[in-house]
Amino acid sequence: MYSSSGSYSSPQDDVPNGGAPPSRRFRDKIPARLVLYFLSWSGFLVSFMMRNDMNFALVAMVSNDNSTQTQTQEILGSGTDDQRTVVKSVIISSFYWCYVLSQVVGGVATELFGTKCVFGWSQLATAICSFMMPSAAQLHYIAVIVLRSIQGFASGLTWPAMYAIVGYWIPLTERSRFMSSFQGFSIGIGLTYPLCGFILSEWGWPYIFYTTGTLGLGWCILWYLLAFNTPREHPRIAEDELNYIELNVRKEASSSVEVKVPWLQIFKCIPAWAIAVTTFGRIFVHYIFIVNGPTFMGNVLKFNFETNGFLSGVPFICSYISSVFFCYIADKIVFHKVLNLTNVRKVFTALSQIIPGVLIYCIGYIDNVHILLTVWFIAVIFITASYAGAMANIIDLAPNYGHSAAVLAFCQTIHMSASFISPLTTGFIVTQEDSIDQWRRVFEVSAIISILTYLVYQLFGTAEIQTWNKGLPVKDDSDEGKVLSTAKDDFDNTVGPI
Repeated sequence: MYSSSGSYSSPQDDVPNGGAPPSRRFRDKIPARLVLYFLSWSGFLVSFMMRNDMNFALVAMVSNDNSTQTQTQEILGSGTDDQRTVVKSVIISSFYWCYVLSQVVGGVATELFGTKCVFGWSQLATAICSFMMPSAAQLHYIAVIVLRSIQGFASGLTWPAMYAIVGYWIPLTERSRFMSSFQGFSIGIGLTYPLCGFILSEWGWPYIFYTTGTLGLGWCILWYLLAFNTPREHPRIAEDELNYIELNVRKEASSSVEVKVPWLQIFKCIPAWAIAVTTFGRIFVHYIFIVNGPTFMGNVLKFNFETNGFLSGVPFICSYISSVFFCYIADKIVFHKVLNLTNVRKVFTALSQIIPGVLIYCIGYIDNVHILLTVWFIAVIFITASYAGAMANIIDLAPNYGHSAAVLAFCQTIHMSASFISPLTTGFIVTQEDSIDQWRRVFEVSAIISILTYLVYQLFGTAEIQTWNKGLPVKDDSDEGKVLSTAKDDFDNTVGPI
C-alpha cells in the first residue's frame, strides 16, 4: 500500500492499535521495568534458596536419629563429634569465603559481558551444583566443600551484576522501590526452612537439593527469554516507556556501556567506605538471625523441628513486605522533596541498624517467649530498611553502568566478610548452645557492632554523585522530576507501592 508520504507501508502499519492481537495488547500494558522487577525479585529468591538449603539439610545430616545416622557417617566421616562439628562449620562457611572473593570479579565481569550474561550464568552454575550435591555427599565431604565454594563464587557475581542494570533501567524517583526487589532473598529464606522441613519428612534431605536446583534451572529459562541489559536492547518495550526511561535516566548512564572503572578513586572514596562499614554491621546482625536463629530457637527456646522451621522462616517473609513499605516511603520522600537524598539514605540506614541493634540487645534479657519472638520479628523487619538507605546509596554515588557494579563489588568485598565472621564469632562465644548467658554475649556484641558502624555512615555518608563517575554533571534536582506521565502512570498503576 502506498502512503501519502510517498513511501510504501505494510498492511500491518495501517491497522489501528485496537486491531492488534489481544495477547500483544496485554503485553504492551506490562511495563518492561515491572518484568525486570519480577526477574530481580525471583532471581534473588531462588539464589537464596540454593544458598540456604544446606543450612537446614545439614541439620538432618548430623541428626542423632537412627534414621539419619548412617547418612551422617557418609557425609561427615567417622571422627568424633567435635571433628564432625568442625567439618559442618567448614561446609557452611566455605560458601562465604568464595562469595566474598568474587565480588570484584562480578563488577569486572559485568562491565565486560553485561548483566544478562553474568547473572544468568552464575545462577545456572549454582543450580547445577545443587543437583550434584547429594552425589558429592556420598563421595566425600571434601567434594561438598568444593561444590559449596563454587556456589559461593557464582552467587557472589549476582549482586554487582544486578546493581549495574539498575542505573540503565530505573529512574531516580523509582529507584528505592525497585531496590525492594532485592529483598526477594527474604522470601527465599522464609520459604526455604518450612519447605525443607516438609521435604525432609516426606522424602529425605537429598531431595532438598534436587528441588532448589530445579527451581534454579527454571528461573534461568525465564531470565534468558525476558532479561535485557538496556532498554534499547529490549525488543518488546513500549515506545513511551523507552522515552520515559531515557528522559529520566542520566544521559551518561544510558549511553556509555564500555567505560574504564576508576578502581583507585573508588578505593579512596570515603562515602563508599562509609557504606561498606555500616553495611558490615547490618549484615553481622542479620546473619545472627539467618544462620544462628534456628540454633537459638531449638536449643534455648526448645522448639521442635517443625515449629523451629516455621518460626525461623516467617520473619523473613514479613521482612520482604516491610522492605516494600520502606522503599515506597523513601521514594515518596524523595519525589516530594521532604528531605534531600542524603538525609533519606541516612534516616533509613538508622532504622535498619539502630533499632535492630537495640532490640537484639534486649532479646537476651526477655524471659517471656511471646514477647521475645515479637521483638525478634520486629528486629528482622527493620533490618530491611537498609534497602532504602545505604544499599540504594551505592547507585547514588555512581549511577553509570559498570561503575555502580564496581562500587558494589568494592563494598561487598568488605561488608560481606560479616557473613562468615558473624557465625564464627557466635561459634567462638557459644560453646554450650543451650546457655542463655553465652547467647546474651553474642547479642551484646552484635548490638555494639550494629550501632557503632552506623555512626561511621552518619558522619561520612552522602548521596552526591562522585566526580570520578565518568564526568557526570552535577545533580540537578529539577531534572529528577522530569517524567513522561503516561509511562510513569502505567508503572505506578501496575506495580503500586513496590
